[in-house]
Amino acid sequence: MKAGSMKADSMEAGSMKAGSMTRSAVAAFACLCLLVACSRPQPDSHEAVVPAKPAPASSPASDQPPPPVNAPAGQSAAYVLPGDFAPDTTVETLRKRFGDAQVKIGKVPGAEGEAFRGVILFPDDSTRRAYLYFQDEQALRGLSLMRVFEPDSRWRLDNGITIGMTLEELVRRNGRAIEYTGLGWDYGGTVTDLHDGALAPPGNDAVLRSWKLGPKDIEHEAAANAYPVGEGTFSSDDPRYSEQGRNVAVRELSISFPGEDDL
Repeated sequence: MKAGSMKADSMEAGSMKAGSMTRSAVAAFACLCLLVACSRPQPDSHEAVVPAKPAPASSPASDQPPPPVNAPAGQSAAYVLPGDFAPDTTVETLRKRFGDAQVKIGKVPGAEGEAFRGVILFPDDSTRRAYLYFQDEQALRGLSLMRVFEPDSRWRLDNGITIGMTLEELVRRNGRAIEYTGLGWDYGGTVTDLHDGALAPPGNDAVLRSWKLGPKDIEHEAAANAYPVGEGTFSSDDPRYSEQGRNVAVRELSISFPGEDDL
């Protein structure tokens, strides 16, 4: 996947065949899901350092990876992205890390109803479920993309962004307006411009971090000025949608790897 300009007209989806997805198809799908990251790489704006508590001398060693120095209070390092995920992550390494029962090979969702062969982490636990996509979907080699979109997910990006964070909070963290595509369609809620704000990365990061927006309350119909709908591009400071800051929230987190040939 090549890092490019984050503009709405970049969102042209190519057709992808379920069951025979090529490397280029994986890269194209990752670009569509992660358009925000392809505009400007995101920084590591970490929160407060919380040292890990040492285990009692009599306790056996934990199987969980040690928390990174930037893990905020109340968050497990095991669910901070990108963490240890990398293009050379394999089914075997996932099973060693999470256990055989928590690594299921199956269909992972794509755009417009497509589905691909991939890996579902924690298939029976919505708080930890995640979907992994590979450049070679048959051999499951070359991790290309990881997506999380459960409303109660414990996964978070290492820049502090979580599922459910409002647009208002994102703008506050960014320090500038955020542009995104209107909601209500497959590629809706894709961030297209961070306007060189604090959430924009320096450009040399090996991992692209992204988030996708959607209605904060998906159970109820929102008022007309709650948020924009449709294929256009809109800004967080658009006066026509005075309530969007409180009614639009992060509905998906993603990480992807720019290299198109990591096999």
